[in-house]
Amino acid sequence: MKIFWAWCLSTGMLLSGFAARAAAPAMDWPADLPATKRPWLEKCLKATEEHPQVPYKLGAATPQEGMDCSGAVTYLLGLAGVTPPRSSAAMYTWLAQTPTFVTVPADAKDISHAIYQKLRPGDLIFWAKQDGTVSHVHLFLGKEKSDGRWVMIGSSEGRSYRGVKRSGFGIVDFRVPRAGSATRIIGFGPAPVK
Repeated sequence: MKIFWAWCLSTGMLLSGFAARAAAPAMDWPADLPATKRPWLEKCLKATEEHPQVPYKLGAATPQEGMDCSGAVTYLLGLAGVTPPRSSAAMYTWLAQTPTFVTVPADAKDISHAIYQKLRPGDLIFWAKQDGTVSHVHLFLGKEKSDGRWVMIGSSEGRSYRGVKRSGFGIVDFRVPRAGSATRIIGFGPAPVK
């Protein structure tokens, strides 16, 4: 058993489910991605390389202490010099009043729904509980070059990347909650990065 734990430490494997990453995935960003977004998104990807083992911690917003979902988005937007409201609910209110915000209808139950074709790299995605209370936020990264999978970045407990459960800050697969889930995606919109 000691050999196993020594191997975990030597390879960067953590009990939280994150492994140190050699490099962030190559992204297939659209040609019309605004020039201001690409450098910022590249910084966001680099942040996952520089901080591969940041745990999920409610109320926290730094790589040193941990991050919750809105803390991770606050940190990522800070890389572009933007200071958003601190909670996912306040971020939702902040973006939902903009003309580019997209409200997701309740019948959008899988990724093939037309509404999700409007998602763009750099959009903030919001989830709410069934009672409408905003409960979660992540940053949409777009499609990976290797196979076209949609991914996002943030901090959470229990999401997965390529079938491996993770907890904490990092890149995870974009998935629409299944019918009957406790939450659903309620909207998304571009982060105000200039």
